[in-house]
Amino acid sequence: MKNSDLLKKFVSIRKKTLSLCKSLEIEDYVVQPNEEVSPIKWHLGHTSWFFEEIILLKFKNNKKRYDETYNTIFNSYYKSIGNHWTQNLRGQLSRPTVQEIKKYRNYINKEISKIITSNKNNKKINFLIQLGINHEEQHQELILMDIKFVLNINLNNISFSKNNIPKIKRKLEKWQYFDEGLYLVGADNRMFTYDNEKPQHKVYMNPFRINKQYVTNNDYKKFIAQKGYQKPQYWLSKGWEWVNSNQISCPLYWNYNNKGTIKEFTLHGLYSLIGDAPVCHISYYEASAYAKWANSRLPTEEESEIFLKTMNSKNKNLNMSKSIYHASDINLSVNNLWWWTKSHYSSYPGFKPFHEEIEEYNEKFMCGQFVLKGGSIATPSEHIRNTYRNFYEPHQRWMFSGIRLARDVQ
Repeated sequence: MKNSDLLKKFVSIRKKTLSLCKSLEIEDYVVQPNEEVSPIKWHLGHTSWFFEEIILLKFKNNKKRYDETYNTIFNSYYKSIGNHWTQNLRGQLSRPTVQEIKKYRNYINKEISKIITSNKNNKKINFLIQLGINHEEQHQELILMDIKFVLNINLNNISFSKNNIPKIKRKLEKWQYFDEGLYLVGADNRMFTYDNEKPQHKVYMNPFRINKQYVTNNDYKKFIAQKGYQKPQYWLSKGWEWVNSNQISCPLYWNYNNKGTIKEFTLHGLYSLIGDAPVCHISYYEASAYAKWANSRLPTEEESEIFLKTMNSKNKNLNMSKSIYHASDINLSVNNLWWWTKSHYSSYPGFKPFHEEIEEYNEKFMCGQFVLKGGSIATPSEHIRNTYRNFYEPHQRWMFSGIRLARDVQ
């Protein structure tokens, strides 16, 4: 990538992060309602710290940090770099202020722009800049996830976006069949991808079917109506413990009123539940239980990637271009919701992690998590790719996650 193109992309991504926050009040930046959610101001600081740590402190003549305390405050989990503030206590810190963090961002923008402009075909710098850009894009999705959780806690009905959610008529789609055989999965080296997407390799698949559409809210309401949350035969052992210990009875952000109707909190405010829209904010435990109730199963990540290769790329970024932050279009197969797979998140055969400090970027999380595929309405368009591997713990559901079903073919 040419320096001019890389600089343009860097500037654009940094501006977009701040633009996501333009409708927030200053108080919205600082709260941390639970241990999974980070204060919005922390995301703004952390993404800047990442550029400083992996690029400026290596390639800038002056190796002095902007502020020594920031290495503790904004380091997320990189143990090799030093101590970091505990994740679930980030909301304790009132300083640095939002304005101080924005000044820090401006400093990073100027210094990184200088490095990009003066770079003379240093491939390592080029790669690290691209990594920093992609890292910031990941946090743009996290910001939307966290903003939604923060705003939902409030007692009044708050809208992050003033745009109306469109109602999309459902086009009934059938299951898609795939033959047994050898398939290629994983990323090649033609474009930027994360280390966990590589290497490309062959897998042998038995024949399977995968549903072209997500499970809808109306579908999921039937599971609830038939006491799905009260029947242990549908649940994994740990899922049954999670449901009962946390008194889970419906997806996150569903609100039942005294008349039995359901409202759903969205980034567009509180809406009457749209029956034909994909059910959203579902944990792995819930997705697994629903699949068993529906005489199906969750797809593997390999099945999901093979299915994604058949999808038309014209779906990319359709919702984001209209600033719609709710998965209302059941007919979209990508850029809608991440869907849970039954695959444990682990390395591919021949996996090689990123080098040095960034070796911790992905590999250290390859335990106790499941892969999600497909991309969501909050996912930056360049991250909507067949090989992308998102991952979360089975109880988590504040991300934009849904359900796609698969079945074996006898």
